[in-house]
Amino acid sequence: MFTPTRPSIPAPTSGPDPLAELRAARAFLMRLVDQPAAPGLEQFIARAGALAAAEQLCNGDIPEALAAHLPRARVRAAAAAAAVDGEAAARCGARLLIPEDEPQWPARAGGAGAVGLWVRGHAALEILAGPSITLTGSRAATSLGAHVAADLAGELAAAGRTVVTGAGFGIDAAAVRGALAAHGTTVAVLGCGIDRVYPAAHDALLARIAETGLLVSALPPGTTPGRHHALARHRLLAALGDATVVVEAAARSGALHIAAAAAGLGLPVLAVPGATSSACSVGPHRLIRQGATLVTRAADVLEALEPAAETTAIAGA
Repeated sequence: MFTPTRPSIPAPTSGPDPLAELRAARAFLMRLVDQPAAPGLEQFIARAGALAAAEQLCNGDIPEALAAHLPRARVRAAAAAAAVDGEAAARCGARLLIPEDEPQWPARAGGAGAVGLWVRGHAALEILAGPSITLTGSRAATSLGAHVAADLAGELAAAGRTVVTGAGFGIDAAAVRGALAAHGTTVAVLGCGIDRVYPAAHDALLARIAETGLLVSALPPGTTPGRHHALARHRLLAALGDATVVVEAAARSGALHIAAAAAGLGLPVLAVPGATSSACSVGPHRLIRQGATLVTRAADVLEALEPAAETTAIAGA
């Protein structure tokens, strides 16, 4: 039996938690899959099941294939850290959402490698599994790019789509403000622990997101931002949207990695063209040449998603 933490890991709903043991197990496993992850660990968890995997590892029975990258000392440290995650979560009002929490759990998050998701905010958790669009782009956005992103996000929000961003500088922030101005719902995927504020300059913006939307992190509480968390964050950003729209991106922008993650998950990638003289147009233009759908307004985005919606409806018939 895997022993739940004290205090217990906060569940999505109030009252007794029938999944308390499993929730604690997943909080522990999140500590282990946090970078640098042991090769094969995610596959082991998927094969054994979260609860059985956590029990086996905590008992010191580490599979030979994992032993070289997962020493017992690291397992003990993860267990000790997870034991206080309940306290950290309670202090900031966060809850741990796990795949067994249906219908709130976003199905594609598992494909992005998420063992669980720490969330905080006042929106219903079901929005994570509802209609949504990921908007991303350059941190050093042009004034035109920021204007386009805000308009696009506002129109999508007005059409009932949740706007998903990384809540960073530039296009991210413009998209959040546009969606909020339209009284829409936003989700911010953090590159740090759910109890941290990053970037610090966006303290007020993140608070506004939490008022009507959600802050989400696949990283354990207390985790500081780092480049080694970028890949997992990019995958989660892509997974939480029905499509990813890129508004401005330089040749090596992280937004292009998010677009690549979306494509890898089989999700639509869309891009807004820009001035040929702008370095921020290089990324979107490259994506369009590679097959991304060219969009200039929200109606284009919704139209591009219609075939996918029809396919889903037919499959469910």
